[in-house]
Amino acid sequence: MEIETQIALERIKKKITPGYSYSIDVGPGWYQIVIDCDRELSAIDPDYTVQQIKEKYGGLRYYFSRSKSNAYDETFKKMCDVVDKYEDLASRTCEVTGGPGVLMVSSGWYKTVDPNSEHSEGFTAVE
Repeated sequence: MEIETQIALERIKKKITPGYSYSIDVGPGWYQIVIDCDRELSAIDPDYTVQQIKEKYGGLRYYFSRSKSNAYDETFKKMCDVVDKYEDLASRTCEVTGGPGVLMVSSGWYKTVDPNSEHSEGFTAVE
């Protein structure tokens, strides 16, 4: 992993709310997506906090809180739109390589990977 990526991920980890796991639980193919999402969220609310960033059912889940209020307002809506954009991007991006990917399944286990790579062995594309 490049040093710039490591530094960016560590910066994001410092935003994790105490009591939550101090980790970003996604594959390396999604690191840049997470970093870009954080960059946009920080431009809206520099002091926002993270609860979790993880893969679930083959998709990116980015859980956050605003710094000033949890009330639903235009700022919160903008932040949710940013997260939606990057979660959607991850749904089309291989979690391993960062290239194009599709949602695949094997025995109830979902992941988004390149269907033509060794990472998809034993998996079939979800229609």
